[in-house]
Amino acid sequence: MTAREWLARARTRGSFPSVPSVLFTSLLLAMMGASILAGRQLTRSRESHRAATDEALVEYATFAARLFGERVFAASNSERTRASASVHAAPPRAPTTVTLADYAIVVRDVMVGDGYDVTGDSLQGYFRVAADRRGFEGIGAALRPEVRLQIDSTLDDVDPGYLNRNETTQRHRMVKGVPTTVVVAMHRDGQGRVLTYFGYTFNRLRHWQEGGGRAIARQPLLPPSLLDPSWRYDRSYSTDSLIAISVFQPDGTPLFRSSPDFTSEISGAFDFRTVPGGIRVVATLHPQLVATVRERLRANQRNVIAFIYDLAGKERRFEVPVEVLLPTLTLLLSIAAVLHLWRERSLVRARRDFVASVSHELRTPLAQIRMFTETLQLGRERSVEERQQWLNIISREARHLGDLVENILAFSHIDADRAKLEKERTDLGELIEEVVEGFVPIAERCGMRILADAPSRIFSMVDPRAMRQVIVNLLDNALKYGPEGQVVALELERIGNVARITVSDQGPGIAAADRARVWRPFVRLGTEAGTSGGSGIGLAVVRALVEQHGATIALTDAPGGGAHFVLEFEVSESAAGLPLRATGEFRAPTLPLGGEGAGAQGGRSVSEAAGSRRLVDELEAKEEP
Repeated sequence: MTAREWLARARTRGSFPSVPSVLFTSLLLAMMGASILAGRQLTRSRESHRAATDEALVEYATFAARLFGERVFAASNSERTRASASVHAAPPRAPTTVTLADYAIVVRDVMVGDGYDVTGDSLQGYFRVAADRRGFEGIGAALRPEVRLQIDSTLDDVDPGYLNRNETTQRHRMVKGVPTTVVVAMHRDGQGRVLTYFGYTFNRLRHWQEGGGRAIARQPLLPPSLLDPSWRYDRSYSTDSLIAISVFQPDGTPLFRSSPDFTSEISGAFDFRTVPGGIRVVATLHPQLVATVRERLRANQRNVIAFIYDLAGKERRFEVPVEVLLPTLTLLLSIAAVLHLWRERSLVRARRDFVASVSHELRTPLAQIRMFTETLQLGRERSVEERQQWLNIISREARHLGDLVENILAFSHIDADRAKLEKERTDLGELIEEVVEGFVPIAERCGMRILADAPSRIFSMVDPRAMRQVIVNLLDNALKYGPEGQVVALELERIGNVARITVSDQGPGIAAADRARVWRPFVRLGTEAGTSGGSGIGLAVVRALVEQHGATIALTDAPGGGAHFVLEFEVSESAAGLPLRATGEFRAPTLPLGGEGAGAQGGRSVSEAAGSRRLVDELEAKEEP
C-alpha cells in the first residue's frame, strides 16, 4: 500500500480531520502563539517602563539629597560669614576694636535670626585668642576645659595661608561623645597676617536638626513635574511629608533624621566631601508619592480593556490587561478548536457507523425479499398456503424496509430543518393497531409477544405518517433490545383532554445517567450493553416528531424492569360523536400479515382483537341517528 493510498484510507475512516478544520486549527494556534508573544512583549515593555520610572525616581531622590546637603551647607556658610562680618570689617591694625562681647552678640543675633535656639545648646560658647595664642578669652561653653581643649586643637589645624582674608573655617570635634563644631574667624592686618582669632562653638547634632528641618520645610526638594496636582507644598503637605532625609557621619553615626521618618523602596544618596571622611545624605520618597508617580507615568503605557457597568446605582469599572486577555482568549479558542476537531471526528465515526448499521439493517430485508422472490419465480412452492406464506414474508420485509427508509428520510429532513407536518384528525387507536399488526410476525420470529390495548375513537390532530413512524420506532426498539420471551405492552388511554400512549418492554432498561443522551443522534446504548445494534437515529426521530406536534415524551423504568416510554397528545373534539364514515376518518380493515397465535391478547391474536373492535365500532355507528 502506497503512502497516498494509506492517507486516503485514513481520511475515509475519519482518522484525519478535514482540510478546513486543519487550516482553522492552524490559524488558531498561530493566533495563540502571536498573542502569547505580544503579551510577553507588552509585559516586558511594562517592566522596562517601570524600571525606567524607578530609575528616574531614584535620580530625583539623589537630586533631593544633594540639594538638601547643598542648601544646608550654604546656609551654614552664610551663617558663619554673617556671624564673623564684624571681625572681617574691623580696621586692619592692632589691637582690634571688636571685643569678645560684641562678637558674641553678633553671632547670637545671626543664629537666633536663622531660627536656632542658642539657649538650649549646652555647647554654645565664644572665644577670642591673640595670634601668638596668649590671652585666651571665653564666654559660655568655651570656658569648659574639654571644650577649650578642642578649640586649641582646631587652632593648631588652621593654616591661614590657605584661607582668604574674609573667609572662615570650621572643624568638627567630639566633646564627651557629642559632635561639636568649632568655627574660627581671623582678624588680619593689611598684609594678611592674623592679628586675633575669634570663634564660637555649638552642638553639631542640634544645629543639624534645626537647620535641616528648616531646609525641608521651607524649600522644595522635588521638581513640580514629579508631583501630582493634589500634592502641594502648603500647610497640609509640607516637604517632609513627601521626602525623608537622613544624614550620616563618616563612621555611620546618624547626624540628622527628618520627622516623620518612613521607609520606601525608592531612595537616593549623595556623599559630600567638604569634611574629612565625607557626609552621606540619603533621601527617601514617600511610598504614596512613589505609587502616584508610577501610576501617572504608567497611564500612557497601560494596555487594558475596560468594562464599565452599574451595580447598586454605582458605576463600576473592571479592567483586563491586554497581555492577559489575548492569551486567555486564544487559549479558549484553541480549546474550542480541539473540541471541534474531537466533535468532528466523533461525528465522522458516528456517521460511518451509521452508514454501516443502516447498510446492515437494509441488507437483511433485501436478502429476504430477493430470496423468496426468486423462489416464487422458480415455482418451488409446494402448496397455495406455502405460496401465501412466502408472499406474506415478502410483504412483511418490504414494509420493514419501507419503515427503515422512512426513518432515514425523516431524520434527514429533521437534521436539515425541512420537516413539515400535515396534521389531520386521526384515530390513534386504529393507527396503533395497524402498526402492531405489522410487528406481530416480527415478534413471533423473535419469540416475543405484543400485548396491545388501543381502543378506537380517541382522536388527535397529528400527522398520521409521522405518528406511525413514532410508534414504529418505539416498538422496533422494544423488540430489538429486549430478551427472548419478553412481552411488549402498548397501551392507549384517554385522561381528560390528553391521549396517553405507553410502550413498555422487559429488557435491561436505560440507566438514569444515559437517559439524557439516548435522544441524541448516533447514540446506541445497545452496542455498549452487548445487545444488537441499530442505526442510532430512532429515538432522535421520535423526540423531534413528538416535539413538532407540541406533545411530550418521557422515559422511565417499567414496573417489571425495562424501559417505559410515555407519550401524551392533545385530544381533538372537533367531530366527537359523529359516525366514522361521516367524518371521513374511517379506515378499511387491513389484512393480517402474521400467523395466528402471535402476540396473543386475552386468548386472541392482536389482529383478531383489532378486527373485532372495528366490527363493534361499525355496528355502533350504524345505530346512531
